[in-house]
Amino acid sequence: MEGENMIERTLTIERAVTKHVFPEYYEAAAAIAQPRHFPSPVNDPEWINSATDWFVESRIAMEVGPGRGEFAEAVVKKAGGLNRYYIVDMSRGMLNLVRDRIRTVETEVKPVFICADVDSDSLSEIPDHSVDRIIMTNAFQDINPLAALRTFRRVLKPTGLFRANVIDREIREKYSTEDDFFDREMGYFYLTRHPPDENGKGIEPIGYVTKGSGEKTPFYRMMRSYYRSELDEIFNECGFEIISDAPLILPKEIWMNSAAAQGREDVGTRRLKLVDKSGRYQSSIEIIAKPVTN
Repeated sequence: MEGENMIERTLTIERAVTKHVFPEYYEAAAAIAQPRHFPSPVNDPEWINSATDWFVESRIAMEVGPGRGEFAEAVVKKAGGLNRYYIVDMSRGMLNLVRDRIRTVETEVKPVFICADVDSDSLSEIPDHSVDRIIMTNAFQDINPLAALRTFRRVLKPTGLFRANVIDREIREKYSTEDDFFDREMGYFYLTRHPPDENGKGIEPIGYVTKGSGEKTPFYRMMRSYYRSELDEIFNECGFEIISDAPLILPKEIWMNSAAAQGREDVGTRRLKLVDKSGRYQSSIEIIAKPVTN
């Protein structure tokens, strides 16, 4: 199926590192007072209510990549049976935003903040087989799943569950325009914009993308999309079985209020036409996986 969607590659990529993003990118993002977010399920009240219900069924849980704390705030307010709540991010600035957001919430939930890059950090602070639920929202595209999932497998209980929304590569291929820096051969979207850092200095790019025209542009973040079949292979290799998958479809206004839609001249894109026609926005698949036990 993948081969049917492939076209001749029109991007040439140069990069000296394998990272998808560095902490400096998110430190700069944390310093912006009024972000224009990417389309995210945390901006959908229906999704966040359902997801927090699922999350607080557990006693010990972990969120990786908490953003500005929308989900964390909803979790500590709801509490449920949750006692210990690990909140993990590579950026201290983003963790501080979450900490400030939930500081005044009266709750029985104990938040534990961990600054770590799950691509390389084994999260040794968290005991083996101690976590009931793990969630990632709009963050799976930033990680090396073969590294991170093995760590998640270690900390999850045998009965634990992992949940994440994953960028749908088929959707990306179908609705990306020529102006998007989307690599149809590799499934990466290269983000060529970045937030300014607090010192006014530029963030170092992690690589460069050259279009067929010869134009060379620096990029600062790589967001990976996946075919559904790829996910099975990756999760199985890391000791997981995907037990649920469903399109994550968000209200139209979440797309229209995002950085992806605002300020763009190409308002007639196929993606926007689809959003207008259906009244909803879809870009990812939400999966739930469980550890495979011997």
